[in-house]
Amino acid sequence: MGPRGLTVLERIVANERVRKSANIEIFIFDPHPPGVGCHDPEQEEYLLVNTVAGQITQFSDSSVVGAGPILEGPSFYQWLEEQRSSKLSGRWSGQAISPDKYYSRALFGRYLYWVYHYLAALAPSHVQINLVQESILDADRLAEDSWVISTKSGSFCVNYLFLTTGHTKPAGKSAAAFNTSSQSTQVIDDPYPIRSTTAPITADMTVAIEGMGLTMFDVLGALTTGRGGRFVQDDEGRMRYLPSGQEPRLVAYSRSGLPLTARAVNQKGVSIQYKARFLVADKVRAMRAGRKLDFVTDIFPLLLADMQFAYYEAYLRERRDPVTSMLFCNQFLCADVAEREALIRQYVPEADRFSWDQLVNPITDDALATPEDFHEWLMEHLRQDLREAYKGNVQGPLKAACDVVRDLRDNLRAAIDHGGLTEASHRWLLAEFNPIMNRIAVGPPSSRIAELLALVEAGVLDVSYGPGAACKQMKAGERMRVVSKHWPDKSTAIDVLIKARISMHSPADDSSPLLRSLLKAGYLRLFHNGGFHPGGIEVTREFNWVTTSGQPIDNAWALGIPTEGVKFYTFVVPRSGVNSTAIVDAGRAVTKMISMITGHAPAPQDEAIDTAVPTTEYASAFASLYGALS
Repeated sequence: MGPRGLTVLERIVANERVRKSANIEIFIFDPHPPGVGCHDPEQEEYLLVNTVAGQITQFSDSSVVGAGPILEGPSFYQWLEEQRSSKLSGRWSGQAISPDKYYSRALFGRYLYWVYHYLAALAPSHVQINLVQESILDADRLAEDSWVISTKSGSFCVNYLFLTTGHTKPAGKSAAAFNTSSQSTQVIDDPYPIRSTTAPITADMTVAIEGMGLTMFDVLGALTTGRGGRFVQDDEGRMRYLPSGQEPRLVAYSRSGLPLTARAVNQKGVSIQYKARFLVADKVRAMRAGRKLDFVTDIFPLLLADMQFAYYEAYLRERRDPVTSMLFCNQFLCADVAEREALIRQYVPEADRFSWDQLVNPITDDALATPEDFHEWLMEHLRQDLREAYKGNVQGPLKAACDVVRDLRDNLRAAIDHGGLTEASHRWLLAEFNPIMNRIAVGPPSSRIAELLALVEAGVLDVSYGPGAACKQMKAGERMRVVSKHWPDKSTAIDVLIKARISMHSPADDSSPLLRSLLKAGYLRLFHNGGFHPGGIEVTREFNWVTTSGQPIDNAWALGIPTEGVKFYTFVVPRSGVNSTAIVDAGRAVTKMISMITGHAPAPQDEAIDTAVPTTEYASAFASLYGALS
């Protein structure tokens, strides 16, 4: 019952407030506080949500198509504003709240907890909600198509079942138990929860972080500011780090040798998105109608054209004037590939042109001459990335282009979902394109890059191992070493290796007894595109489970991360004003369920909803008794 479960509950409540389908009893299973998922309200404040507050919601709006009735509710930003002005908000009452700020995951967890109680309070009297704070161990389908749900303490019979389990852990992967007497390296396969996994690390240890994505920044936070260190700005406005003395020695490395790039200052408000001129969803669907697609030849050229359009529109507006920018864009839209390249040469100096290859691999040959050369190059690369981020995601040409990838994810889904790509192309997408997309389009707030620079300058962190570095066991019984691929003499013995990656394992490898039992019983089967298993279980376009025999189960649905494979990039929260995929998906599944309910037990069309349907004002006040800021 994290964010995806909330979308299902929100859609049920929204529908039942408008028209009663039947007397409905809902059982919600989650051992954790309802609504929060992996956003524990008790986690540390330095762990940030990766989206600005104004762009996060759990509620539908007028932009959502085909998902059922609209249900009013505050976005994360609006909730923060309401809480700030409330007498319940305590220390938050005097703080300015910004829709363009990145707030903590703990605070977002408080919002999600509030949303659950808000929805529970909004439910009409014929909808009963039961929270069971346990994990489901097994589910078995009976002859009359109902399900028996088993937990440690009992069983429950239900007619319809939604699987929204979100991030789970692979079987057998956990933080290593520290052995302080051992000379070998301790390996932490999963760094979460950060507080407990990093607690045994001491200041005299050397810690390697494998992976330089979002998880790395969480680990860095735990081992720096989480140890009492402080970031301050000097007289020139540059970020500086003041160590506490409790930090271990830190090294970080990855396949690319680069951290994710900074998210730009948000200039798009809540719901503005780049609108495709080339990678148009209807065009993609038409291409898919007759064959499977190749991402490199069919989709990428269209995506690249849209990135170029956004880049040059912003560049010419910045360097020339709005009229020149408009003239170029009008010509660009009507040109073929060769004509577009000629236009670029006509309007833009070579040094300033957009380059996908430069985004993919910005490291120059000169930068790889020595470790010192790479260090200097990387520091300037990060400073330049910050300068680009401060220009914004509309006015800054480079970040405007990179933001196109994020804004057009639904258009990419039109090509990728439900095995839309050839098997070979699907493999390439996940292995090659996804890491680049993550690096250029879904990086951390710019403050994180400024902090990374400050940690390096303070001598706390070393990130100058270059691309292709690896952690190796050199001799039996000795500590592992981080070794540079380009300069073998640059290596460091480490006491702890933290694998800083979110596991996207197959359900077949999951630690969940429920998933394992459903797969064993044949109620679920793994999704395959040809001979390739990209992850996740197979579902229909209506999100019904598909059995081992290939038959859909019409009264069971899965949404979100369990379907990552047949669906593309499911680990996102809803956003206001953009026809959010998460809400649309939940709406389609819930609409199907309601049609089955009314088909099996028809309710009179004129049956009135209880006139005492709770108001949003009442629900907000009720929820704030549980989720208010303190």
